[in-house]
Amino acid sequence: MTQNPSRDRAKTFFTREEIPDGPLGRMASGRGLGLRRAVLDLERLRDAALGDFSGKRLLELGAGYGLELVQLALKGARAVGVDFSLTRLGRAPLLAESAGVSAAAVVGDCHDLPFRDGAFDVVYGNSILNHLNRPRSLNEIRRVLAPGGRLVVCEPLDRHPLLKPYRRRLKAREGVVSYLAYEELEADLLGGGYELQPLGLTSALLLPPAALGFDGPCWRGAARLLNRLDRFLFRKSAWAGRHAWVCLALYRGRALGR
Repeated sequence: MTQNPSRDRAKTFFTREEIPDGPLGRMASGRGLGLRRAVLDLERLRDAALGDFSGKRLLELGAGYGLELVQLALKGARAVGVDFSLTRLGRAPLLAESAGVSAAAVVGDCHDLPFRDGAFDVVYGNSILNHLNRPRSLNEIRRVLAPGGRLVVCEPLDRHPLLKPYRRRLKAREGVVSYLAYEELEADLLGGGYELQPLGLTSALLLPPAALGFDGPCWRGAARLLNRLDRFLFRKSAWAGRHAWVCLALYRGRALGR
């Protein structure tokens, strides 16, 4: 099992105005435009894992500037975002207002969530568990989830051969991030079953040009081809899944009376 990152160092790092790693850091963590372009249909896959969330209470962990939070609110979620950083999260209400939706932004700690028990039907996080003390934060997630609720996370994994050299260079992230092994996600965290969907093996080759803004019909055709190849490899090989770029994980909670 990978070591949990330092809570204090993570908090200091993410309450800065800007992430010092820049495009390199965003690329290695699997966040941002590069991820969405290289793994086609990622948002559709995320929404499928979240289920029918229209009208439901949805909490986004590590909501940052609120881009996904507002996107989920536009699709009907009663969305609330929580994050360490007031500097970042303070932009979310303005973004929501400009989009014509309502989304709450709360400064808080994922290790001690400022919400009542059973407050949410869905909890979502993008590249979040790798910055947290997993046992402590998962206990909080279980507490704030309603019976039968679901947790969906999209986590960068620790073994992709292309990304490992980049991650070694991110000295500013030492003690801040601890990438998960695929096996750590293979657990029935909420007691109602789980599904794992590895994403991005050969398609991660497109990550560097995607992070630099490459796009167009030929580029998207290559992405479709590599995504199709990845799906085949994931079906045929456990090794491929364990060495994926990211994993989209869905955990279901037990309903009352079960």
